[in-house]
Amino acid sequence: MAIPLLSSEAIRELDRRTIQEVGIPGPVLMEAAGRVCAEIAEELLPGERAGRVAVLCGKGNNGGDGMVAARHLIHAGHQVDLFLLADPKALQGDAALNNTILARLGVPVRVLPDEAAIAALDLRNHDLILDALLGTGLTHEVKGTLAAAIRAINASGVPVLAVDIPSGVSADSGQVCGVAVQARRTVTFAYPKPGQVLYPGAALCGDLDIVDIGIPPSLLGSAAGGAWLLTDQDVAPHLARRAPDAHKGRFGHLLVVAGSPDKPGAAGLCCRAAVRTGAGLVTLAGSPEVLARVVIGATEVMGEVIQGFPDLKRICAGNIQAVAIGPGLGTGPAAAGLVRQAVAELPVPMVVDADGLNNLVDHLALLPKAPACRILTPHPGEMARLLHLTTGEVQRDRLGCARQLAAAINGVVVLKGAGTVVAGADGTARVTMAGNPGMATGGTGDVLTGVIGALLCQGLDPSDAAAVGAQLHGAAGDDAVVAKGQHGLIASDLIEALPGVLRRFEAWGDGEDGPDDPEHP
Repeated sequence: MAIPLLSSEAIRELDRRTIQEVGIPGPVLMEAAGRVCAEIAEELLPGERAGRVAVLCGKGNNGGDGMVAARHLIHAGHQVDLFLLADPKALQGDAALNNTILARLGVPVRVLPDEAAIAALDLRNHDLILDALLGTGLTHEVKGTLAAAIRAINASGVPVLAVDIPSGVSADSGQVCGVAVQARRTVTFAYPKPGQVLYPGAALCGDLDIVDIGIPPSLLGSAAGGAWLLTDQDVAPHLARRAPDAHKGRFGHLLVVAGSPDKPGAAGLCCRAAVRTGAGLVTLAGSPEVLARVVIGATEVMGEVIQGFPDLKRICAGNIQAVAIGPGLGTGPAAAGLVRQAVAELPVPMVVDADGLNNLVDHLALLPKAPACRILTPHPGEMARLLHLTTGEVQRDRLGCARQLAAAINGVVVLKGAGTVVAGADGTARVTMAGNPGMATGGTGDVLTGVIGALLCQGLDPSDAAAVGAQLHGAAGDDAVVAKGQHGLIASDLIEALPGVLRRFEAWGDGEDGPDDPEHP
């Protein structure tokens, strides 16, 4: 099932309730966190000998976790150099308690009071660095000694295990607060955080371990804030094998409105993806030039010549369950008028992409009044135009921007890119980690439009169609890249990979071995 993504505020509240309401003491939670960090650290150390580990601690609870980890590593026979970037007298609470425990055990702690001390530090002769400088509560730019320590860690070339989150990464957005640690592996507690699945934070985390430290799941409640990490288990139930007596009429008729004489390929990719994703029927509505290119090349696709919106409305009055509009359509007056009327008036669910989105800039007021749900699938540049922001502003707050647009249109938004976000008008958001950089090539967005359109016409709820479509699309890219590599991957490769991906999900949806099983990691 989907995994909740907890904001820094939410995780603090869970900690508080665990300690104050349930009665599990803070030192017990810290002991569990530090112990599991030490266990994972040992997995990264050379197995044939005792390792040498540098543990860098800040003054907060993250530093306290590092102190516990250091103690367990020492007890396991490893050589540990423990560094504290704070005045020991400034330590409070559980961190102060663990510093006292180390002192009673005779464990030396070297204080690094300033940038000069850090400049003299040589971390290169260690096998592993434990980053316990800053935790999930970071809200400001990292400066001074902490920034110097982060730079020293990165410059060392030594593998890094980050405690909870790489220091310098915002847990809520994944953005770098000035400078951040590049970890090989990150161990996070109880639940993942948005900044660990949104870029660049996701890349800085390296491999992510989500570990239980004793926070009761019953406390979660609404703490997740409506943000979730999509998994294959979320997708499988929507894609079980079909009934033996199934026929094409049960799987919907998708109308694709796409393509122009100079961009017919976008329409072809969209239609072929829809056919491969199981739409019962796919009809392309467009100019004779587009139909001649696409329908002849994709024999499973039917064609309808349209001159304007009245033709589109007539076709939709027949047996059409969903519409996909926009890829390669153009932004001239005729295309703009067609998109705006279609969005405002057609009575079936609709996915809008590419030029469909460009033709809606400054016309979003049409969408909340639409007679059926609209799914918008912008990339960051298109999102910036729709919200009158810069692309940088969008990328710095992907969750927030997706939610903002979904609320504005009273629909669903799929913000494409690394860590695709699917947001609903109710404020919920789902993030998929499926996909890879090889998909950064022309036409892959057109494929996604066809995939979501096919799921819509098969009767999936629009929010589910968008989320399942995003996961399928990324999974197809991940399968395709194995054979084609990142540089050679093209949009058509995703379409060819879709049947294999769907076959896996069909089996899992029917209860066969699935992604939780050893052969399906």
